[in-house]
Amino acid sequence: MTNELVTVWHCPKCGAELKAAGVVECDGEKMPVFQCDKCVVTKDVFGEPFRVALTFAVNAAGQPVDPGDDQML
Repeated sequence: MTNELVTVWHCPKCGAELKAAGVVECDGEKMPVFQCDKCVVTKDVFGEPFRVALTFAVNAAGQPVDPGDDQML
């Protein structure tokens, strides 16, 4: 799978069809980034909890990952 060509993906939480919002590069691997505004998660920002839209990247194996902490979703 060449994830650089992926432009549409489904949200791992609600299944909504999403369009790629950009690209992130991590350890030399470019991954498309998606954001689901329907799914809100809480993230710690400067020690404070913030509610944000679920944002994830898709790695070369076709797995959704959180690009901020390299965790699988």
